[in-house]
Amino acid sequence: MKKIPKTVFLLESKSDYEKIKKQKDDNFQIITFNFELHNIFKKKSIQHIISDEFLSQNELLSIQNNALSLSDWYIENEIKEYISYKGVNLGSLIQGEFINTLVNFLKRFLECSNIIKKYNSDTIFFSSGIIFEIMKQFSVNVKKISNVHDEKLFFPLDSLKIKTSIGIKNYSTEINIPQNIFKKLKKITEKTSSMVSKRSDKNVKTILISEFNTLIYESLFLKMPEFKLNFVFFNRRQPTIWNLKSLSVIKKSKVIIENETTLMNKKIKSDIQNGKKVVEKNIDNLFKNNLFFKSFFSINGNSFWAPFSSYFINYFKKRSSENIKEIELVIELLEKFSFAATLIHSEAGPNEKIILQLSKKKKIVNFLLQHGLINDSLEGYEHNAHRGVIPIESEQSIVWGKINQDYFKHIGVSADRVHTLGTPIYDDLNIEKIDNKEDYVLLATSGPTKEDVFDLTINTIEKNIETIKTICKVVTKYNKKLIIKLHPSPDEFDPTQIVKEINSEIKIIKTDKISQLIKNSSIVVVIDESSAIIDAHLLGKPVLSVAVKAEEYGIPTVLKNNSCIMTNRESFDKDFFRVMNDKVHRETIIENGKKSTQNYISFQKNGAKMILSFFEKFECK
Repeated sequence: MKKIPKTVFLLESKSDYEKIKKQKDDNFQIITFNFELHNIFKKKSIQHIISDEFLSQNELLSIQNNALSLSDWYIENEIKEYISYKGVNLGSLIQGEFINTLVNFLKRFLECSNIIKKYNSDTIFFSSGIIFEIMKQFSVNVKKISNVHDEKLFFPLDSLKIKTSIGIKNYSTEINIPQNIFKKLKKITEKTSSMVSKRSDKNVKTILISEFNTLIYESLFLKMPEFKLNFVFFNRRQPTIWNLKSLSVIKKSKVIIENETTLMNKKIKSDIQNGKKVVEKNIDNLFKNNLFFKSFFSINGNSFWAPFSSYFINYFKKRSSENIKEIELVIELLEKFSFAATLIHSEAGPNEKIILQLSKKKKIVNFLLQHGLINDSLEGYEHNAHRGVIPIESEQSIVWGKINQDYFKHIGVSADRVHTLGTPIYDDLNIEKIDNKEDYVLLATSGPTKEDVFDLTINTIEKNIETIKTICKVVTKYNKKLIIKLHPSPDEFDPTQIVKEINSEIKIIKTDKISQLIKNSSIVVVIDESSAIIDAHLLGKPVLSVAVKAEEYGIPTVLKNNSCIMTNRESFDKDFFRVMNDKVHRETIIENGKKSTQNYISFQKNGAKMILSFFEKFECK
C-alpha cells in the first residue's frame, strides 16, 4: 500500500526548492505551480506532481468565467462613489491587467482548495508567498519556507519587457527593454515629436486618435493631408516617433502631436498631487467595507478575499495613483481642442477608457476601429467584450469587412453603429512586387497567454513547445529555410534556445512588420489563429494552421472556410509535404484564401482613403 505523505511542499520558485532539497524524510511530496519549475524538475528527474492535476476541465472553465465576471467589480453601485475621479471610474482602468491577475490567482486558489481535500488532516504543508497565504485559509498545518513575497502576479505589466530593434538598416539588433527604461526613453522622444507638430485649422473638424502604431498605420497617416480634417495624435503607452522612418511619417502626416511635454503645466501638477491625496483617502474608506469584498470576491461559494486583499489593495492604490496623472492630461487635452470625434482601436486599455469616459461628458462621438482578426464565434462574445474589440462604450465602430459586420449584427450591435470601411493596415502590401527568391517557410507564433487559464496549464505550454519543435524538425528535414516571427506581445514565449538546438540556421525575429516577411516566403505556418493569416491570404501564400490551444471560445470563420490547411502536430509532416509538392492542392488553398479576404476586407488598398473620406463627411454632432 502506497504511503500517504506526511509532508507536502508546494513550490513556485527554485529558491524555495534549494531550501528544502536536503529533506531527509522520504515520506514527502512536491507539487509545482508553474511551468518553469516543472521543467527544471523534469530535466533533473526530480519526482513531483503538477498543480494542474488537481483541476478538472469544468473547474478551469469556471476559473476563466469567474475571472471575467469578477473583473467587473467596479460597476457595483455600493462602491462606485469611492472609485470615481472627475468622471472616470478608477476601477475600470485596471480591468485588462486585473483579468490576468484573477486568472492566475483563482487557478492557485482552487488548486490549493482541492489539494487540501486530497491529503489527510494531519499532513503538514510547506509553502511561501501567495500560496502560503492561500493555504492558511484552508489548513492550520501550514509552514512558511521563506519570507519572499513576489508581487509579479499582481503587477504583470511592470515585469514585461518591450521588444524593440535598434541600429540602422542591415546592422540592427533586437533587444528587450525594461518598462522603467522604456518610459524614460519614450519621454525623450516626446520632446522631439512635439517639435514636428503642426497647428490646427479652426475651420475643419478635429479628430483625436490615440494609441496607434505610427508605422503600422503609415498609410492612414500619409493620406491625412489630402483631407480637410485636423488630427491630434495622443499616445501614452507607445512612442509616436522612435526611428527615422516614424519621424518621416509624422512629418508628412501633418498631425498635431500632443503628449505630456505639450500638456503639462503647474496647475496640472498641483491637481495631480491633490488628486492623489483625495483618491488615497477614498480608497482607504472603500476597503473598510470588508463584508462587501468578502462576499463579492468568491468562487464556488468560497471567499478568497482574506489571502487576496492585502495584495489587491496595494495594487489598486498604486495603479490609481498612476492613473490620476493620465486623467488630468486627458482633461487638459479635451479643454485644449474642440474634438468632433475620437478614434481608438481598443476599449480595454486604461488610456482609451479614460478618453471614452471623459469624451462622453463632452458629447464627443467615440469610434472603435477594428485593429486585428476577431474571433467571430458567438461563444467568444464575453472574451471579445473584455478584450475591448467590440463596441460596448464606443458609440460607433469601423470594421474591415462583411465578416465582422455580420458578427456585430449577430451580437446585437445596431447596423447604424457599424461602418464597413476596410482597413489601412493592408493598403501598402504591394502584392505586385512579391519576390519568392528566398523561398523560406515562415512560422508566426502566438503562444499561450497569461490571461487565459487553459493557456496556463502545463499541457498547453508543453504542447505549444512540442509543436514548434515539430515544425522546426519537419521544415529542416525537407531542407527548407525557416524564419520564426514571434507575436508582438511582450510576454510571448521565446523559443530561441530550443529552436537553435534543432537547427542553428533558423532565424528568430521579434520585431518588424510580418507582411514584409510573408512577401518572400513560400509557405506560412501559424499557431492556431492569427492576423498573419489575412496578410498571407492577401499576398497569395498558402497557410497551415497548427492547432495547439483548446477551442473554448469557438472557432473563427477564417479557420472554417477552407482558406487554411487545418492540421496538428501529428499530421503536420504529411500536410506540409503535400502543400510543397501538390501544385493543384496548393493553388486551391491560395485561391480559397483570396476569396476569404473578399469577405474579410472591403475596399482593399483603399482603407485609409475610405476612413478619412468617411470622417470628412460624417456629422459627428
